[in-house]
Formats: sequence, C-alpha cells, structure tokens
Amino acid sequence: MKEIIAVSPKFVDLTNTKHLDLLKEAVGKVLAKYELSEIISIEKDLIGRDDMSLIFTLLVLKLAKSKLAITKIKEDVFISVVFAVYKEHNRIKPKSEHPHGEDFLRRKVLQLEWLFDEFPNFNWELIVVDDGCPEDSGKIAQQIVNENNLNDKIKVFFLEEAIKNNLPTTENLTNTSDSQKGGAITYGTWEASQRSKADNHIIIYTDADLSTHLGQTGLLIEPLLSEQKSVSIASRREPESVVIKVGTRNDRGKLFIYLWKRLIPNLGDIIDTQCGFKAFRKEIISRIIGDMIEKKFAFDIELLLKAELVEKNSVVKIPIAWIDSDLASTTTDLQPYLPMLQAIVKMYRKYFPRNEMSDEFADFIMSLDAEKFNLMVENIPEEILSREPSEFTEFDEINVADLSS
Repeated sequence: MKEIIAVSPKFVDLTNTKHLDLLKEAVGKVLAKYELSEIISIEKDLIGRDDMSLIFTLLVLKLAKSKLAITKIKEDVFISVVFAVYKEHNRIKPKSEHPHGEDFLRRKVLQLEWLFDEFPNFNWELIVVDDGCPEDSGKIAQQIVNENNLNDKIKVFFLEEAIKNNLPTTENLTNTSDSQKGGAITYGTWEASQRSKADNHIIIYTDADLSTHLGQTGLLIEPLLSEQKSVSIASRREPESVVIKVGTRNDRGKLFIYLWKRLIPNLGDIIDTQCGFKAFRKEIISRIIGDMIEKKFAFDIELLLKAELVEKNSVVKIPIAWIDSDLASTTTDLQPYLPMLQAIVKMYRKYFPRNEMSDEFADFIMSLDAEKFNLMVENIPEEILSREPSEFTEFDEINVADLSS
C-alpha cells in the first residue's frame, strides 16, 4: 500500500482525466494484492490518521470495495441512475469550454462502464431529468448524448412535458417552478420504474455534479441484494466516511438536524438525509413516490420516512467517499433550511401521531420567517454546537424557549 500512497496525488479532482486514470490503475493494484478483509483493515488505519493527503488513496479503497461487492453478485441486475439538471449548462461542459466545467455526463458514463462492463449480469442506464432549466440543460444533455452515440445508455426527460401530460408524481405540480430537484427526481424514478421488468431492478438517484464517484455504486447495491434491505443511503457522517467539504463548519446544518429530529420519530440513527446518492429496490420506490408533500429539497426525508413506514428497518446507511463540487453549485446560495423545515412540519402532521413536544416545535418552526430564522442561527445554543449530529436522536434538552430567547 505504501507504493500506491507514494504515487497518489495529495488531492482528488474528479474532472481531471489523469486523476481518473490513476484511480483505475490504483484500484487494479489493490484488487490484485489484497483481500477484502485486508482492504477494510487498511482503510480503517488510514482514516484513523486524519490526513487529508490520503483522500485519493481512501477513494481508491472505496472503489476497490465496490468492485468486490459487484464481483460477488451473480443474479441478473438492472440499474437505473437518475439525476436532475437545473442551470447545469456550465458544469455539463468540459473544463476546456468553461472554467466550472466537469463534463459530468460523460464522466458518469465512464464511471459506470468501469464498474459494470466486465459483468454481463449487470445492465444499467442513466436517466437525466431537466427540472425546468431556463438555460436548457436538458437539451444540452441530449445534444451530448447524440454526439457521443449514447442513446442506448442515457435517456433525457423534461419535467415540464411530464406536468403537461399529467404523468404520475406530477399531479400536484402546476409548473416546473413548483419543483426544486424533488419534483424532477421523483418523476425520474417513476420513469425508471417503467423501464424494466427485471426481478432485481435497483433505482438510484444522485446529483448532477461529480461529488460522488459512481464507481461506489456497488457499495449501495450489495445490502439490497445480500441483506434483503430495500433502501441504502450514502452517508457522509459515519466513522468510515471520507469527506472533503469546501468552506467552514456548517452550524446551520447542525441546527437543521436538531430541529428535524424533534419532528420525525422513525429515522433513528439516520443523520445524513441530504447526501445525493441513494438506492431503492423498485418494489419499494413504486410504493412511496406517489402522493408526496415535498417536491423541493426536503424530498429525501419524505422518501426515507415513507420507506420506514411501509417497511420498518428498510434503510441501511453506507459510508462513502464524497468530494465537494462547490464552485458551480446551483444550491449554494439558496440556503433552503427554513423552507425545508417547514416542509418537514407538514410531513410530521401528515404521517405521525401528535405529541406535545413535536407540536411545540412544529408551531415554532411555522412561525419563523427568514429574519427570525437568521437571528436564531446567530444564537444557536452551545449545547447544540458542541455536539455531533449523531447525538441529536437522543439529545433533546434544548426546547423552543431556549431557541426563542
């Protein structure tokens, strides 16, 4: 392993062709030399060092574990990977055409080809959904598909057309402005569910950017096939997670988690609901994507709570490597925590029996406007800031009065 570490870049750029080639070469060396138990042991040791220069090597180990997971699966499997595009007209380009370009559509294809192409029992597709992009991200995606002869692997859909045709999951949308990612993803998962009769059809949704290398897909698939789980979600908050995040610590995010934990009782130790890499067996996604309250950024939480309501203990967390792709993010400036919390209040009131504490938090959250919320953020109690979000399932000692003062 020392040889791989020695030649590894001290950072990871998933838009850099040289880095991607080095990743594949390094994974091949790891698989040729180490058994799974050894890889797990090496990974644990390297994560324990807390050394950011090891990120490349740690991603190599995640990819190696994913490849081994795929190797063990002998059944026929069909994979649909869904993602939404909105104002992605720059990141969809190669860096030679725009400084924020990631060439993410072709990169995702290459990542999936690397993972699956030597395994004929796996078939896969990418489903791109234009979420009403004013810059025609969907049309640009279709142009790339046509120019690269990828029509057999990539399908591009438009939420606007789905709404006009009143297709399933769009009934409560009057136009694309009613959706912020959630409407596009739920529509895309419905389209995916119509496209295969395979016994093992797994529907994954991810983000448009390259923060999550899709070569890790095997890590999500394995528990759905070997452990009879119905949902697997990538988590950036596990001891074995590998995370590079641009910017400073997110105190708003901690407050957000503390508050939603006071409202949603059935998600237990799930903390990272917003990581854009989740996998569902088709059977369960077909049961939960209808009649959704939320078509914006809190849709992840609603899907997870509904999955747990129809099938208890259906969700498993998977630690992944996640490398922030922040420069051209379409959500960085939105800071949608308050709208998300108010959507979660509606979920609490629809799906769960009332209790006094949750009612008090629900009423408080619905009374907030942007000014009051920002004031609360500036005065987050130290008892919240000093704790890890994993503690917030049990820790509930900060009440509405503490947040209002």
